[in-house]
Amino acid sequence: MRRTILVPSLFLAVAFLTSSYAQAQQPLSPPPSTTASAAFSPAPSGHGRGIGVGAMTMLNGTGGGLVTWGSPSGGFHVDGFFGLHRYNPNGHNTTSFGLGGRFWYHVHAAAFADFSLGGGVGINHWTANPGTNDSDSKTDVSLEVGGQIRAFLVPNVAFIADLGLGIVFSDNDDILIGGQKIGDGNFVQGTLGIAYFFE
Repeated sequence: MRRTILVPSLFLAVAFLTSSYAQAQQPLSPPPSTTASAAFSPAPSGHGRGIGVGAMTMLNGTGGGLVTWGSPSGGFHVDGFFGLHRYNPNGHNTTSFGLGGRFWYHVHAAAFADFSLGGGVGINHWTANPGTNDSDSKTDVSLEVGGQIRAFLVPNVAFIADLGLGIVFSDNDDILIGGQKIGDGNFVQGTLGIAYFFE
């Protein structure tokens, strides 16, 4: 009786061990590939869309308060400027008024920055001693072309850097080709700004 129970138990043990050994000898399937293909796309970043406000200066000096708007698709943005300054150099009351606008097409964008090409127009008007006999005024109209880099510290705050070439037409029929004025010379130059976006 004991021998009858022992034979089936021995048979089951041998069958179990043989099955386990066979499974252990099977080649392991290769692990799933963990290589990720990094697809590069020049698509615009998700930052800088909608309405933003800040401060900026054009290459010729037109600037002040900045209102900017980025398209929902992220393909371009436009900037508008408004500046008003009243000061008293050498006892002469002077009022300066500036207005400008620019259009930028996004050439390339990354996660936290974009690069654009574009240009715009700006108007600067100065009035010295308004309301007096020696009142004098001057108006400059400027055109500029160049590039702009926006670097986003967080999704809705950007530092802005411009570099380009400006042409200024003044009341005295002077035509100036250059950038932001430095000392007595004019050079291709850049400006800095900042913007806060509400989206």
